[in-house]
Amino acid sequence: MDEQEFMKVTLKQQKVISDPLRSRIIALLHEKPMTPKQTSVELGKNAGTIYYHIQQLYKHGILEIDHTETNKGVVEKYYRSKATVFKGPKQATDDDLVEGSHAHVLLSDELVTELNKDIRELYLRYGKKSFEESKNEAIKQKPYMIEFNMRKFEQEGGEEE
Repeated sequence: MDEQEFMKVTLKQQKVISDPLRSRIIALLHEKPMTPKQTSVELGKNAGTIYYHIQQLYKHGILEIDHTETNKGVVEKYYRSKATVFKGPKQATDDDLVEGSHAHVLLSDELVTELNKDIRELYLRYGKKSFEESKNEAIKQKPYMIEFNMRKFEQEGGEEE
């Protein structure tokens, strides 16, 4: 899947993906398709727990089956995430806001595409950093939702450039 793609999600799906462990599973299965067992080994978690979370993500349309393989008569399903960036119907309230900023800029279509690519790469980079940091038990992580929105801005006089 192209890293520039995002997936629109329902409130139910948004709730399903809000769990930090599920976010890690989504990021990991975006990099390469894996079985639940392979995913559990990679994350250092109980296989039954990972299987449950993968089934919930699959049931709610966040993961898809990439392919199957037969190993010693057992059919193994390899799952892949449909996206790593999700757009939900619910926006954060001001009380939820930890940090924020905005800028008004003039961009060509090409720069909009480049900016979106850079933002998605930044999400992936920090997802990987978060995973590495989670291996250090001395560090307490808290869940955050990071959003990036770009809107067309009407200039004075009502004309777009």
